[in-house]
Amino acid sequence: MKRIILLFFAILSFTRLSATHLRAGEITYTQISDLTYEITVTTYTYTLSPVDRTEYSIDFGDNSSSMAARISKTVLPNYYCKNVYTVTHTFPGPGVYKIYVEDPNRNEGVENIPNSVNVYFSVSTTLIVNSTMGYNNTPVLLNPPYDKAALGHIFIHNPGAYDSDGDSLSYKLTVCTREDDKSIVGYTLPPASNYIKVDSISGDLIWDAPTKTGKFNVAMEIQEWRNHVKIDAIVRDMQIEVYDSDNNPPVTSPLSDFCVEVGDTVNFPIKATDADNDSVSLKAASGIFSLTDCPASFITETSSKGSAKARLYWVPCYSAVRHQPYDIVVKSEDYNSDLQLVDMDNMSIKVLGPAPHLNSATP
Repeated sequence: MKRIILLFFAILSFTRLSATHLRAGEITYTQISDLTYEITVTTYTYTLSPVDRTEYSIDFGDNSSSMAARISKTVLPNYYCKNVYTVTHTFPGPGVYKIYVEDPNRNEGVENIPNSVNVYFSVSTTLIVNSTMGYNNTPVLLNPPYDKAALGHIFIHNPGAYDSDGDSLSYKLTVCTREDDKSIVGYTLPPASNYIKVDSISGDLIWDAPTKTGKFNVAMEIQEWRNHVKIDAIVRDMQIEVYDSDNNPPVTSPLSDFCVEVGDTVNFPIKATDADNDSVSLKAASGIFSLTDCPASFITETSSKGSAKARLYWVPCYSAVRHQPYDIVVKSEDYNSDLQLVDMDNMSIKVLGPAPHLNSATP
């Protein structure tokens, strides 16, 4: 009898232990041919957990599934790790498919998910196979969700979504999901002194401001539009940990939007200051830094206690011309022994083709 009880508790402990690693995730894809896509699952895990997934089962929404192998593992700040899994799949024909991945279970003690340790973690992406709309790739989310929040201070997260096809994007809050991509029963948004919302245009998730410490999960949906038609939707589920701290987050200087012609130079200084005189770093996430022909640069010029300065430099070329502006997410982060906090803001650069020149006219 004792052995049975011990075995039961061992199984229960393993189930709970296996749940403690997942903190965030999303699914993206790249179209290879008319019906074939490369599906990518990105998860963010807690490095102090002994659980380490080397593969994931992906449900493609067409009554089939397959294992995706991990192709990379990157260590991030705050004991986070980024894991990337890929698999190639051919769909049976045109249609709407909901791709999802699930993992038992979420970590224990998530404040806004009842009995979270017994609730599955899942994320999904809606894929529309339709040859008339042309090839499509989802946006990629360039800003990893590992930042912490402080009680009573505004918390901002932006996924840094970049769409290489130049489609327009919109954003909204959605509900965290469990197994089979079903909504979690009893899920609520984290408590806020004013509000928690997502800016539908910029993608800023703004929590103004946390009123309770602990772990909270939120989900945001990134929708992709082409010719006023929604062509896919990605869900990022992420965890935000709130601490009671005397640290104040850094403050980034105001950012400016630009509208430039091909060949014009964007040379913009960006500063950040910290009221607690902590060391500060500046980072930027955008698709302009990975362009093939004319990538931009973001270089730190000074970094010291209480302030930092960086410079965004870009000379866009002809291949950078597109209808949608390029979004840049700028993050300043302090290095406080108690708790590292961030300030996040964004800007955009619209690239235009060269203006026509009238050389002569005859009346």
